[in-house]
Amino acid sequence: MTTTPPPAALPLEADFLELRYRPDVQFLVARWRRPVSGAELRQGYYAMLRLAREVNCACWKVDLRSRNAPDEADRHWLAAEFLTRAAERLDGPVCLGYLLTPSLLAQMGTPTPGPNRIAFFSEEGPLTEWLMQCGNG
Repeated sequence: MTTTPPPAALPLEADFLELRYRPDVQFLVARWRRPVSGAELRQGYYAMLRLAREVNCACWKVDLRSRNAPDEADRHWLAAEFLTRAAERLDGPVCLGYLLTPSLLAQMGTPTPGPNRIAFFSEEGPLTEWLMQCGNG
């Protein structure tokens, strides 16, 4: 299996992704701002992992409401390569809560099994609650 090297560092603000750490609730927040290419998707996820490592945070809130659904190749990369690597680099599972539009939620199906905890939500309140429980459990 070949792995793609991480792209150059992404600033915390980019035209396609807003990324920050919330110390008050101890999770990382990533808000995609527009549809993205496969290269931008990878660049964004590597930026999430870099910030997560800097602040030692394994709970991520990812807002996909302004982004397109990943294609099959990007889904495979995310599940088979990236999330496995993220769990290794963070010394434990990542709790990844996705905020989706109802139509995107219908397209996503069920999360792929693996070392991480992944859940899809259409409302921010339940997602935040789940992440807080995930971080304490």
